Amino acid sequence: MTIKDTGLIPVTISAVNINGVGNLSLQLIARHGGLLPAYLPGAHIEVFIPQMGPRQYSLCSESHGGEYYEICVKRAEFSSGGSHFIHHHFPPGDALEISAPRNHFPLPEAGRYLLFAGGIGITPLLPMAEQLARQGIESELHYSASSPEQAAFVPRLTGPRLADQVYFNHSSANDSLRATTPPCLSQPDPQTRIIACGPDGFIQRLQHLMQQHGWQPEQLTFERFSNAALNNSDSDSAFYIQLNSTGTRYLVSPQQTIAEVLLSARVDIMLSCEQGICGSCITEVIDGIPDHRDCVLTAEEKAENRQITLCCSRSRTPVLVLDL
Repeated sequence: MTIKDTGLIPVTISAVNINGVGNLSLQLIARHGGLLPAYLPGAHIEVFIPQMGPRQYSLCSESHGGEYYEICVKRAEFSSGGSHFIHHHFPPGDALEISAPRNHFPLPEAGRYLLFAGGIGITPLLPMAEQLARQGIESELHYSASSPEQAAFVPRLTGPRLADQVYFNHSSANDSLRATTPPCLSQPDPQTRIIACGPDGFIQRLQHLMQQHGWQPEQLTFERFSNAALNNSDSDSAFYIQLNSTGTRYLVSPQQTIAEVLLSARVDIMLSCEQGICGSCITEVIDGIPDHRDCVLTAEEKAENRQITLCCSRSRTPVLVLDL
C-alpha cells in the first residue's frame, strides 16, 4: 500500500512552465476551491501518477499558506518513469490527487545558515532562503547547476529579496564544490547550521569539505536523492518481524525488505520512496535493535533505536517487534 485513499487531496494543475532546461514547474490548486493545507519550508507532497503510484516532490511555492502549491520536476532520463510522465502528460487543467504535506526536512534553529543546493535540490532550499530573508536572519545560498541554462528559479534567486545572498556555481565553467571551496566554509562557526540538498556525490563532497575545515558533522542537515547505504547488503541475514498488536511473526529473508514482507502479508503500511530518504514508512520499534540504513532519522534517533524505516533498514537482533 502507498498513499491511503483517505489521505488524498484532489487538485487541478493551474499552470505549467519551463523552469530552466529540463525542469518543469507545476502550480496546483484545490480542485473544489478553498485553501490547501499550509506547510513550512522543507515539506514535500506525494503526487499520485496513474499506473505508477506516488512520487515525491518538494514544495517550492513563494507562499506557504495554501493558496497554491508549486513543484518543480527535473526530467530524468534513467528514472522510474515519473518525471518523464509528468513532463509529457500533465497539461494545465488536468486533475490530480496528492498527499497532504509532510516535512522530514525542517529548518533547524540556528543563528546563521549556509544553504547548499545541487541541481534540483534547490526546490526545498529556495523557500528556506526566502523565509530566512523575510525574518532578517543571516544566510547564504550556494546553488550548483550544470550550466546557467539548467538553473531553476533564476528570477526568484536574483530578485531583490535574495540577490545579495545567492551564489551560483556551474560545473560547465569548472566552478563547483569539487573545483573550489566557498569562502564561507573556510572558517567554522559553532552558531551556523549547514543545510544541503542534492545527489549523493554533492553531499559527500560537502561533508568532506566540512571535515577538512573543522566543521562538526552535527552542524549539517541534509536531504539527498538516493541512499548509498542500500548497496551495503552482501552480509545480510534473515530475521523475524513481529506485530505487537497480534504477536504474528514473519520471516524477512536476506533478499527481502521488511516492507515487502508486510505488504505481502496485507499489513497496512505507508510506503513511498522505497530508498530510505522520505520517512513515509517510519514505524515505532517496541523491542529489538534496528540496523539503520536510511537517510531520514537523525544520529540521535538512530542511537535510541525506537524507530525504523521499513523500506530499507533491517534488524541486528533475531526478532524485531514493531508497533503494528
